[in-house]
Amino acid sequence: MVLRVLMTSPKGGVGKSMMARNLAVAAAWDGIKVATADLDPQATLTIWSRRRPKDVPQIPHYRVVWDEADALLDDQELSLHDVIMIDTPPSIETQPRAFSELLAAADVTLVPCRPTFDDAESAAPFLRHLRDEGKRAVVVLNFVKPRVNINAVKSYLLEYGDICPVEVADRTDYARAAAKGLGLIDVPNHVGADEIGGVWKFVKGQIWRKRRGKTKG
Repeated sequence: MVLRVLMTSPKGGVGKSMMARNLAVAAAWDGIKVATADLDPQATLTIWSRRRPKDVPQIPHYRVVWDEADALLDDQELSLHDVIMIDTPPSIETQPRAFSELLAAADVTLVPCRPTFDDAESAAPFLRHLRDEGKRAVVVLNFVKPRVNINAVKSYLLEYGDICPVEVADRTDYARAAAKGLGLIDVPNHVGADEIGGVWKFVKGQIWRKRRGKTKG
């Protein structure tokens, strides 16, 4: 049974595609059979996938239009993969049925968020909606600047959902690596590998715990 990690947010520019590709790279280096799927019309994740070099772990990729999003619900078709990272556009309200089905199938829903009150207040109603739907969403704080106190933002967000204990720093190297089809874990000895590796370890723990629960059930 394939496990699904859904990257979603009501706001653009929060790093959904960056998170999807870097977590996929982390999973690949961890020996997981991981794939990516791109529902965003901007196709950022798809373009990155085409750039990926041959001398790093390969990650199968699916470019999917919303009308065919139910293909991502087919465990048999996706049976070659352990995990699939699904990137969505910010305009999910235009596809309520398809998004609702993806949300129901997701083993964990990640909501990247910049550590500002503008972004947190934008994310709050969405997080409340996910909670009301019975889905556990996890906020991943992204583009965090050094030596900036974000405890007030974190405290606010905790009223609406859980927060990943590992934050992702504001690094231009994420974009530089992406331009070459890489994630930071592909770059030897990069300091950013620790943070994205930490996020992956957290996500891995969440989804494998859920898989064990489904197996026991």
